[in-house]
Amino acid sequence: MSKVRLSIGLVISLALLYFTFRNLNWAEVGQALRSANYIYVALAALVILATFAVRAMRWSRLLRPVRVLAWRGLFSVVLIGFFGNYVLPAKTGELVRAYVLGKRESISKSAILGSIAVEKTMDTLILFIIFLITLWTVPLPAEYANLEPVIAVFLAAVIGGMLLLAARGRHASNLIVRVLQFVFPWWKDRVARITHSFVDGLSVLYHGSSIAMVLLFSLVIWTMTTLNFWLIGQALGLTVPLYGYVIIVAITNMASFIPSLPGRFGTLELFSVAVLALFGVDKNTAVLFPILLRLAQLAPILLGYFFLNREGIKILDVQKATKETNPAPASLG
Repeated sequence: MSKVRLSIGLVISLALLYFTFRNLNWAEVGQALRSANYIYVALAALVILATFAVRAMRWSRLLRPVRVLAWRGLFSVVLIGFFGNYVLPAKTGELVRAYVLGKRESISKSAILGSIAVEKTMDTLILFIIFLITLWTVPLPAEYANLEPVIAVFLAAVIGGMLLLAARGRHASNLIVRVLQFVFPWWKDRVARITHSFVDGLSVLYHGSSIAMVLLFSLVIWTMTTLNFWLIGQALGLTVPLYGYVIIVAITNMASFIPSLPGRFGTLELFSVAVLALFGVDKNTAVLFPILLRLAQLAPILLGYFFLNREGIKILDVQKATKETNPAPASLG
């Protein structure tokens, strides 16, 4: 099925990239590219690296029941996982993280994956809450105002459902697994593992005082991610309000659940350009937003590659070792 998923992701990515880049005035695109302020892109790269440092701090706290590890040592592993998401299909960078840390520290990979499942669940919950609050407190452009209550009700229902799942724990996940396995019998084991890890991650909301700190870390991470997007907007001289960048962050990260090529190629491009269009940004300029964002991400990608080589591990070895393992819920951010 991995080849099928990769093929589906390739088709979807190419289709989304086609719709993103068609009908452009390349002369205007070139002018906007030359006019960009690359100091802001460099600042965005620094913010991205700082965000990964905060992710390492959060992961260090989540791993405490397993082993006390300094966040500085985890920083390189988080970057390795980000690099893995750019070169491996199906967003399996988190599996790379688990493999590298497990090999380095002789820790159970299942315990590591459990901590990753919790952090991804917290990311999803906080992102949905931030997006919901944004929709309730700021006005969308008039022509899209009718969509606001529909999206808000949908998000409120999703958040409420997540909290209900957290309260019911494994009983709820068992029921979901039975339903999903009936719909997707060919993914029986994968459905069970992903569903249980997601619901178990939610269940942490009702256990342990440290969860408040994990939620705070998650809020800081999404705030820094929004700052990163805002800096890219400043590089292009955009006049989009700050809440517009919150919406871009939310929409593009939610779109990461759509099958695509590694690195979210296609989904990031199409949805960032589409949201910028809501705020009157010309497509010939908006199309540079994901390009400059990827340019800023180049630093952590290269560092991830460097750290992986320093561990003496090849990415193909990781792919083979994790071939039979299913990842935690899709990576956001």
